[in-house]
Amino acid sequence: MIKYALYVLRWTVLAIPGALFFNKVRELLDIDNVYVAMVISQAMMGAMVYFLDRLIFTSGALPVPWEIKPTGTCAECGRVGKCYRMPGERCCQSGDDTREKPFMCEKCALRKLKETGQHH
Repeated sequence: MIKYALYVLRWTVLAIPGALFFNKVRELLDIDNVYVAMVISQAMMGAMVYFLDRLIFTSGALPVPWEIKPTGTCAECGRVGKCYRMPGERCCQSGDDTREKPFMCEKCALRKLKETGQHH
């Protein structure tokens, strides 16, 4: 939820600069077509904001309390249903680190938390 809130906050904060940037693109490139200017300005803003989004979603700087899979198979007991990834793991992970923590059913995930001392 923290990452979602940061993502929405990022969109909100960039609304005014984005509008100013849109107007500047129209002015500098002498574009009358609003849609063309919007596509160009959004592409340029997206290229700049990509690194901020990457920081929010994949840096691991913000812990993910739980990653939930609506339907999955528990890695511990094999039960099929809603599964959870352990707290603190990185969401949307990509790159060289392909070691993926397993999803577990609620019962096994809570047991694992208690074993590791992370349960509050």
